[in-house]
Amino acid sequence: MSRRHRVLDVLAARLAEGSGPADRTDPHRVALAIEGGGSRATYSSGMVLGLERLGLARCFDAVYGASAGALAGSWLVGGQAEACCAGWWEPGLMERVTRPTRGLRGRPVVDVEYLVETVGRDVVPVDWQAIVDAEVPLHPVATDVDTGEVFDLHGTITDVDSLRLALRASANVPLLAGLPLEIHGRRLVDAAVAEPLPFHTALDQGATHVLMLRTRRADQEAIDATRLEKALVGRLGQAKVPGLVHVLGNRLENRRADDEWLARASRDGGDEDVEGPFLLEVRPPEGADTISPLETDPDRLRRGVETGCDRLRAVVEPWLGVAAPGEQKVGS
Repeated sequence: MSRRHRVLDVLAARLAEGSGPADRTDPHRVALAIEGGGSRATYSSGMVLGLERLGLARCFDAVYGASAGALAGSWLVGGQAEACCAGWWEPGLMERVTRPTRGLRGRPVVDVEYLVETVGRDVVPVDWQAIVDAEVPLHPVATDVDTGEVFDLHGTITDVDSLRLALRASANVPLLAGLPLEIHGRRLVDAAVAEPLPFHTALDQGATHVLMLRTRRADQEAIDATRLEKALVGRLGQAKVPGLVHVLGNRLENRRADDEWLARASRDGGDEDVEGPFLLEVRPPEGADTISPLETDPDRLRRGVETGCDRLRAVVEPWLGVAAPGEQKVGS
């Protein structure tokens, strides 16, 4: 990025003064929004790690996450991104979480319950209570299958169990991860169906500045629902999942509009005559791997985290007025 941006200006000022959500000296509401996408979220997870290493976690007033992006956001607000990111390349872990052959036996291809409940306890232990008690609130989002609308799960989180359930709902890929999860009377599936880029919810709740962490390169076009997704939802039918039928029909148009909005806002956010809200996206660099949502190779996943971390630092760090943290590598 060749010039300043309003989002970076506010982050730099907050970092310099050391303020947190309870003692701001500015009138802004700054949100972090994090895209998921299964294993593609190694990129946004690495970006979250970059924010943690730069000491920027307390500079946000709220963190919004979709699917695996919600999980990465939980690591940031709980101060655990460094340790938790290493789970992406833990030997054998993602092969256990994602196994396409399970679908042939009618079992979840993506075992989100195992990922959150078992991995978060036994393999890569997560301090869930620290996330519940975090100074910066976490807003996992999910899709209501009956209305097709995005649902912010922040208000459902009261303890560790409800936090884990919210994270599971946000990443509950329709059919591939099992049936919808019911929370507060709503049947919920993966946030990516209704709002893969959760900056809309942040803006609706008053954000004036949003940093949007992406998992697709700028040269990767938005994709429509796959034939398999449409066939599976079509088989369930309008009566069982009316919201999903509607959302999938408009997904490509909505995703292209989001890409155009974020690209324009990121380009023009430093102009004096531009009025807010201000949005800045960070995307994987050109030439980065095209990582499948179902990727399980540890080396490829680790490279995604490293690339995301380096990219975030390259975009954000020059504007912070702080010394570079050196050439520390992910996991070192």
